[in-house]
Amino acid sequence: MKSQGFKQLFTILLIFFLVAALWPAAALSAPPVNAPTAGDFEMRAAIVEQTDVLQGEPQLHPDLKSLSGDQQVAVIVHLSKKPVGLEIGASSLKGESVTAAQTDKIEAAIVNQQTSAKVAMAETGIAYEEGYSYTQVLNGFSANVKAADLAKLLEIEGVAFVEPDVQMHATASTEQDQKFTAAFSKSTSFLGVDRLWAEGIEGQGVKVGVLDTGIDPDHPEFAGVYKGGKNFVPHSPYYKKARAEDDPSETKPSERASDSSEINNWELPFATSHGTHVAGTIAARGANSFGFKGIAPKVELYAYRVLGAYGMGSQSWIIAGIEEAVRQDLDIINLSLASNSNSEARAESFALNNAMFAGTLAITAAGNAGLYRGSVTSPGTSRLAVTVGSSTIPEERFSGTVKLNAGNFELNKKHNLMASETDENPAQQLTGTFDVVAIPNAGEKIDYSKLSVKGKVALVSSGAIEYHDKVKFAKEAGAKAVLIHNIRDGAQAPEPSGFFLGDSFDYIPAFDLSQTDGEKIRQQLLVSKGTVSFSGITMTKTKGDAIAEYSASGPSSPNFDIKPDIIAPGTSIMSAKPMYKADFPAADYSEAYIRQTGTSMATPHITGVAALILQAHPSWKPFDVKVALSNSAKILDTNAYDVFAQGAGRVQAYDAARPQFLAYSHDKAVLNGTGTVVDNVKGTITFGHQPLNKSNISVTKKVTVKDITGKGGALKVTVDTKKSFGNAKVTVDKPSFILNGEQELNVTLTASKQQGTVNGDEILGYVHIKGANYDVSLPFAADFSAMPLAEIQNFSITEDDLSFNNDGINDFAEINFKLTGPVGKNTIELYDLMNPSSGAFQNGFIGYIHASPTLAAGTYKMPLLGLYRPWNGEPLKKIPDSLYQMHYMSEPLGDDWNYLYDYIVPVIVKTTKPKISGSVIAGQGVGRVIDKYIDYNKKLIEFEVPYDLNSKLHASYQLNGEGDAVPVTLDQNGAFNFPLPGFTEGTDNITLTVTDEAGNKGTSVLE
Repeated sequence: MKSQGFKQLFTILLIFFLVAALWPAAALSAPPVNAPTAGDFEMRAAIVEQTDVLQGEPQLHPDLKSLSGDQQVAVIVHLSKKPVGLEIGASSLKGESVTAAQTDKIEAAIVNQQTSAKVAMAETGIAYEEGYSYTQVLNGFSANVKAADLAKLLEIEGVAFVEPDVQMHATASTEQDQKFTAAFSKSTSFLGVDRLWAEGIEGQGVKVGVLDTGIDPDHPEFAGVYKGGKNFVPHSPYYKKARAEDDPSETKPSERASDSSEINNWELPFATSHGTHVAGTIAARGANSFGFKGIAPKVELYAYRVLGAYGMGSQSWIIAGIEEAVRQDLDIINLSLASNSNSEARAESFALNNAMFAGTLAITAAGNAGLYRGSVTSPGTSRLAVTVGSSTIPEERFSGTVKLNAGNFELNKKHNLMASETDENPAQQLTGTFDVVAIPNAGEKIDYSKLSVKGKVALVSSGAIEYHDKVKFAKEAGAKAVLIHNIRDGAQAPEPSGFFLGDSFDYIPAFDLSQTDGEKIRQQLLVSKGTVSFSGITMTKTKGDAIAEYSASGPSSPNFDIKPDIIAPGTSIMSAKPMYKADFPAADYSEAYIRQTGTSMATPHITGVAALILQAHPSWKPFDVKVALSNSAKILDTNAYDVFAQGAGRVQAYDAARPQFLAYSHDKAVLNGTGTVVDNVKGTITFGHQPLNKSNISVTKKVTVKDITGKGGALKVTVDTKKSFGNAKVTVDKPSFILNGEQELNVTLTASKQQGTVNGDEILGYVHIKGANYDVSLPFAADFSAMPLAEIQNFSITEDDLSFNNDGINDFAEINFKLTGPVGKNTIELYDLMNPSSGAFQNGFIGYIHASPTLAAGTYKMPLLGLYRPWNGEPLKKIPDSLYQMHYMSEPLGDDWNYLYDYIVPVIVKTTKPKISGSVIAGQGVGRVIDKYIDYNKKLIEFEVPYDLNSKLHASYQLNGEGDAVPVTLDQNGAFNFPLPGFTEGTDNITLTVTDEAGNKGTSVLE
């Protein structure tokens, strides 16, 4: 089967996917009585979109259609009645409020429908294991069902849609190869937050929920701020024991079961820290000596643990957290997490839309897939939620002269520091002369075991391990500083790497040296001593406001919507880290801080700013906050970043909280798969797909300018086109006007008919509305291509347990997929999960099953006969036994910009027979099965997609080789212990047979 959300990061062909303001206390003038309700049209768009799904013909998600057999599949079942949040949104559009009694009635009807559906499932013979039920943000429930029963679900009255319950993950890293980093202690003034603090706005009275890996409730930064939370991660073989429902603390080291690895294949630790870091960015109260403080340090903070060990979790857990946040009437929720889908129409996106309807502002990360078109992932594709990309801010960098003598080599050059220690001045730390010690290999911890570097300077090469660890291990060994030199084939080699880490409590001063100088120093240290001194250490400040290379870009699919909505600092952000006091009672929190990078770190900046806006404007709806954030953003370098990279721009907290007027764009959007056109109001102008191959076009969007302060005034409107095509242009019908309450503008796109338009033929730019001392901007976009973007659909395999041994059982499979448009270079590759260093590139990719320079649009069926071609050009080889992930990858064709990627996991190839050892003891069959399926499952546990061993190994016995076979249930480790009624010791025996899903059979006679 395909496990949604299980993805091996790779770098072949391309890199694919992998994290407002304060107001013064004084009230502002009331808006005009007849002002339009902010977000009304946007609410209509989401209502129509969801209603179309709920009231149409029952549908099975494409990724589920090819599944069959007894395998258990995790799904989310949507029912037809509208959830509470959607009903509230519909009533709001009518100008009606929903009473508590009405809400109870709506919820009762939903519960009744769910109960009836479950009864019908039981009567139809559909066995299922229920997970979470939803009434507020979805009407439905999560469950595990047999693949063979999926189609039967569509026959149950009330069932509208069944989709896979995909895996999701936190998106952050302790190290990113960026040219700039963000010093958090400076971000508040850079964003305009400190001006609002000075006015007494710090988030008081605003309830904020962090849906993440949990929180360290003992961290001093959360004292008096943290109000509690809930755990939505169910118990699994990962953990030693179950935890309480009201315990949302981070996954602790002590919870790790013996079969769970401390570090998984993605190099993610079992114990989590992500949620604590995110929560600290929002709400840390400043309980430290070095100036770190959250954006909104006086909010009421709640933690919902929806991601478990390794920072991974299921879609259903996250939706359950959203549901609870709405039920508890939280003002804002922060979701610094991502999936692998670019679609707008997914369960978690619908849930965020409905949370917005219900009055809970949803803020989510764009994802860390990189500055590639269309790389933004769900839930960042949600049409109503605020989606956040990542930028940098000005930060301090050090450089200094390194004077080193070793034998007959002398170095006397200015070098950049790639790392420094938090709250320390490197110039003061590095006075005097120090001995230099060459560290063998790459500076791993074991490399220091036979060396003394205490009080000395370590010389370390780049490569093998992360720079973060090189500096950390040198400090742990007692070094005063570390010189890190480049290596052959390293970045920028033979020059210094140019890598920059920033500061951390884990660091010491680390200097960036060239390969040439490093190798010369090493040669001399082999025969003589070396000494080094440092001088002239100075600090410079970077410009900031660069968009991070990892930050995902829009548009979202299929409406060509501008995403992310806004940008905030997310690179090398300092915040709190957990110390797991429950495990380590003597834990010292004085240095419990760490830098992490990702859109996960940018998102809580926006959440904190939004909390400040809501304190100043308690009557504002989530949509007002969203538009205020977008309108007031600072547009970054448009030569480097288009509207799909930066959205409206980088957040400006003070301007977002102090708007004189706001501009609401009334857009139209085409719904996914239906062709239905609906209204969609936001802070951006999306013209969508406007093909020119049939006729001239003229499309008008309305923008309503609303006076916030009641002061009105003269405003000017200009259009700034950054990219155009042919004679396409955007105009506004009122280049100037006097604002008195509100004013409607018509923004019109025109272009002449033209044949042969391709993807990339588009118009992008901004509409600016300027007053005497305040202005707003709305980005716009339109796509003129005649050909829709290519997508891959229904990538599946007819059999995922294979044994290519010519025994006539599971020796063949068919790979199926559909391309909606033509693609360029494309491959179907095999990644060996059990041997991640295998293959010609030593990265786990052993070779490919298919490769071609192009593929046309169409439906494809490709046979899998057990052969693959290695990447080193060798002849076809038989696929060896192992646990695989199958990847489809393709490059764009021509001017198309969307790289395609999909995968199937697990695909198991196995030709060996199960081995059985055991005996009969006191009337019990006791022993163990030894088989690769057990080993494979241990690996899948690391990625939270294990199978039930008994679905892969089918055990049974016969007494004295006669009669019907009696099923035997195996433990997940292969052990068995089952009673043998009627067994006579010394006379009888049993024949135990184990047949695996690939068709291999093992037998053993037990006496």
